Amino acid sequence: MEAATITAVRTTGVFCLPSCSGRPKPENVEHFRFRAEALMAGYRACKRCRPLGTEANGFNEAFQEYAEGRPDRRSGTVVHVARVETPLGIMIAAATDDHLVMLEFGDRRMRRTQFKRLSRLLKCDYSPDDTPILGTVRAQLDEYFAGRRRDFDVPMSTPGTDFQRRVWQELRRIRVGTTKSYSEVAEAIDRATAVRAVARANGDNRIAILVPCHRVIGSDGSLTGYGGGLWRKQKLLELEAQGR
Repeated sequence: MEAATITAVRTTGVFCLPSCSGRPKPENVEHFRFRAEALMAGYRACKRCRPLGTEANGFNEAFQEYAEGRPDRRSGTVVHVARVETPLGIMIAAATDDHLVMLEFGDRRMRRTQFKRLSRLLKCDYSPDDTPILGTVRAQLDEYFAGRRRDFDVPMSTPGTDFQRRVWQELRRIRVGTTKSYSEVAEAIDRATAVRAVARANGDNRIAILVPCHRVIGSDGSLTGYGGGLWRKQKLLELEAQGR
């Protein structure tokens, strides 16, 4: 069952249930369908109406509800979720204790779909606790955007079909400052006729920048298809070209 509309107040930085007794000015309010969306946007839970209930379980329940349409499912695998600030906007990172499993731009339309897939593949619980993996992601992204890093060595896990994994592995072989077309990627994995399938797998990539799907372009050189927005794709390619 989907959550009721959540009210978030820009001036206080908190989000509330519809039943909250607070009455903010309409011009200071934005609405979210899910509590998890408000959390990813950087809002804190209101202490008056307690939209997360008990903090220990509420974060997990909010993300389970967002990903699965139901509030709670325990499995033992814990995925830590955090915001990462970059010059191209907020990104949402998710990691187990050992591997990064998702890095998406916060305004990507497929963000909820990716959480659904992640939840289905890992059958996980969600936690707001920080981890060394997330700290490494932040540090290496800072270096990348500052022009001091060209390659990433963050441990990553990319569960998917065999075909998807072959495509994602090939993406990581595209050198910084260069690009490949979808057909070139298809040929590189010995599936020359599977260009459309390569494009779909490229779009299904859950780890932006580190698995550089932004380095794949159209055969005519056009910047086609990027979930984070073509303007971000252009900026990333320009950044990488500067240090070539």
